[in-house]
Amino acid sequence: MADKQDDVPSDPQEILRLLEDVRGRLRTAVWALHGMHQDPSSLSPDDLADLEHMMSETVEHILTPAYEALSQMLGASSSGEVTTH
Repeated sequence: MADKQDDVPSDPQEILRLLEDVRGRLRTAVWALHGMHQDPSSLSPDDLADLEHMMSETVEHILTPAYEALSQMLGASSSGEVTTH
């Protein structure tokens, strides 16, 4: 099994790409929820399940690695505090 450290991107461009992906997915979610706000019948239960899956995947597989990489780059502790020297 791969070490968790191997899954954390170290290239700043890769981190920015991950964050851009998150931003796009959030826009999709907002768009879908806005449509539901305008017309409650616009999203089916399957659509809502797909939206939930997309957001869960976004947090676990995109946002978490990007957060961990930025934390490492900034020298943040496990509590989120940034170490200064």
